[in-house]
Amino acid sequence: MFDFTIDEIRGQSRRRPLVTARQIGMYVMREMTDLSYPAIARDFGGRDHTTVIHAVEKISGLMKERRQIYDQVTELTQRIRNS
Repeated sequence: MFDFTIDEIRGQSRRRPLVTARQIGMYVMREMTDLSYPAIARDFGGRDHTTVIHAVEKISGLMKERRQIYDQVTELTQRIRNS
């Protein structure tokens, strides 16, 4: 959806578009699963669980402020549910 590979999403790059895609992925994973923050952090390249907490809070706030973020989260959620 974001034109990044799984390796890029799980990697260490901090390029803005990649970071946003990674944070949206963490948010959607938290919302659609019962996985803990540490489990999601492991799936995203062994990050710290506080990184996932930050991502979830950030995307939650951005969804209220930016229509584009809301639309991306909604589209990703729908794609997952329809697959």
